[in-house]
Amino acid sequence: MAIKSQILADFMDDFSPSLVPEVEKELLLKTGTSSEVWTLFTDGALNVRGSEIGIVQKPPTDGIIRQSIKTTRFTNNEAEYEAMIAGLELAKGLRAKVVEARCDSHLVVNQVNGSFKVQEDRMQRYLDKIQVTLQRFKEWTLIHILQE
Repeated sequence: MAIKSQILADFMDDFSPSLVPEVEKELLLKTGTSSEVWTLFTDGALNVRGSEIGIVQKPPTDGIIRQSIKTTRFTNNEAEYEAMIAGLELAKGLRAKVVEARCDSHLVVNQVNGSFKVQEDRMQRYLDKIQVTLQRFKEWTLIHILQE
């Protein structure tokens, strides 16, 4: 089964081109650089209405970028991985160099940080995708947060 991230890649192509110049201008005006820490919050969910992923980006300047995406049907873990991948891709598309990601999925955080082993091929493909994406950043951290 292929990773279902293509819809997120398509979203990124449509979403980021008009947003990048504005965000970058704001960053340069307020900080003189775009290499400060971007904070990323992600969440994925599965319910009776389908799957959704939520992304909140906080640039080093004031302001917040929020995005909610209704997706094809995922498991809860797949939705959490999809949200993280989409958030990281969005951050990179906005030219973030340093990202601090915060996620409420104990599984995703611990698999990415190497504390948990991956037991399913599908989850391994998600983990591989995230690891490749994280290599595109100068620095990154992934922190587990409480669901509340």
